[in-house]
Amino acid sequence: MEDWREVSARKKKSNLEKIPNEWRLSADIRAKYSDSANVLDVPKTSGVLSSKEVEITEAYDASGLLERIAAGELSSYDVAVAFCKRAAIAHQLVNCLTEIFFDQALERAKELDEYYEKNKKTIGPLHGLPISLKDSFNIKGVQSTVAYVSFASHPPQESNSVLVDLLLSQGAVVYVKTNIPQTMMTADSDNPLFGRTLNPLNLSLTAGGSTGGEGALIALRGSLMGAGTDIAGSLRIPALCNGIYGFKPTSSRVPFSGKTPPGRLGSPSPIIASIGPEAHSIRDLELFMSTVIRAEPWDMDETCLTVPWRSVTIHGPLRIGLILEDPKRPLHPNMLRTMKTALTRLKSKGHSIIDITTLPTSLWTLSLNTWKFFRLDPQKTPLKHIAASSEPWVPSIAATMQPEFAHFSPDLDALFEMNVERKKVVKEFHDLMREYRLDTIMMPPYQTTAVPHDTYGFPVYTALANYLDWPAGVLPFGKAEMGREREEGFVREGVVYEPEYLPEKVEGMPTGLQFLARPMRDEELLKIMAIVEDDIRD
Repeated sequence: MEDWREVSARKKKSNLEKIPNEWRLSADIRAKYSDSANVLDVPKTSGVLSSKEVEITEAYDASGLLERIAAGELSSYDVAVAFCKRAAIAHQLVNCLTEIFFDQALERAKELDEYYEKNKKTIGPLHGLPISLKDSFNIKGVQSTVAYVSFASHPPQESNSVLVDLLLSQGAVVYVKTNIPQTMMTADSDNPLFGRTLNPLNLSLTAGGSTGGEGALIALRGSLMGAGTDIAGSLRIPALCNGIYGFKPTSSRVPFSGKTPPGRLGSPSPIIASIGPEAHSIRDLELFMSTVIRAEPWDMDETCLTVPWRSVTIHGPLRIGLILEDPKRPLHPNMLRTMKTALTRLKSKGHSIIDITTLPTSLWTLSLNTWKFFRLDPQKTPLKHIAASSEPWVPSIAATMQPEFAHFSPDLDALFEMNVERKKVVKEFHDLMREYRLDTIMMPPYQTTAVPHDTYGFPVYTALANYLDWPAGVLPFGKAEMGREREEGFVREGVVYEPEYLPEKVEGMPTGLQFLARPMRDEELLKIMAIVEDDIRD
């Protein structure tokens, strides 16, 4: 068996060789930044991008860029070149890419320009928009290793994932795939095949996971819109860590078929992963969702529900249920301050805040219950994939090994009981929403900001939405400011913070807010998030 290190080195070298020499960062630029540096401005100052390319990649969100392309003010080719170059820079800074296919993207962009020139219109609402993809999506002619060393010998894919075909039909350009954790079940995008993705706001902190490569790439504006998956917070955690927007839809609204799974297919778990977007604005999240669903994906994918996209209007003021904190994972001063600040501003705008002080079941218990469903495979397929190459386990996997799982090996009767318990909890939360006439639930996405590598731990605040199969979104708001946290009384004596409260280490890092709604209320939730964002900004 070939040593896993040699396989990894060859794969990394192959990726770097796909970056043209003129797009490479000089050694002095790379050496200039410390292990805790913020590298968000490096693409602009690197000398690799022209002034026009800086404008293309920095002046717009995806919706704004598409307006320029549709008006004929920017060509798809120029846009594709700009984002290919910026993605290449991002990868050299934070190691966020797993597959690079710039040539394929540029040919596609040329075809789109030819269509526009001939027909004087766009192919679809995403015409010319470069969209990045999590590594598990299949693209014809490109490998899907899902970050296993043992998959590096697999041939390129022979067909696209259903979502990839759909995005292409709407005019998108695909150009890169992005990094993930080993097994895709931790919050640190680190694996022995590709290595660790770093956080561009602070290289010493996690970029999150499992859609962490996307989060880092989008934060560096090497992409304006990316697609990933979420089964316990995998879109929302990187959104928080990198200061961007993330949305987990109700399951089966976005087509899931044709992906490469990290584990075994056919799980009896009722918890179904969702595909959703990460982006730079709420309107971009809505653009992704509405475009995909208006393309009637149920005709392409048997797993997709026939639920058309609805145009909705939300009339305020909102009734917001507040879940503030789980005692097993108390909020750090930075997140507590962010939540309190947002609540004060929402109240001042006339919204009603209803404190949900006693949950039917604690967030900690619900997160454990969620994880039990992920451990049903008696063959432990992900571990077999790891063992096949003798690659080591990454440290963050240990963070998901809670003591409650030490002897967990359920029989069929226990599985029945797990499902009975879940149905009970789903009804309790449904009844809670009805009783208090809530439009949404507001809660933190995590107890703090991005944290040092391998310390994120259990996703207590994001797993709830997956357990219930409710849509959930994260928007950036606030930042860690240790001086104000202390001055304003948010540092509580006697509280044990997990992971450790390290105010100097996370100073200036973004915090955020999370919102949930009842299933199939994805449209309403995005409108609610937009209202909230308008009302909490200075």
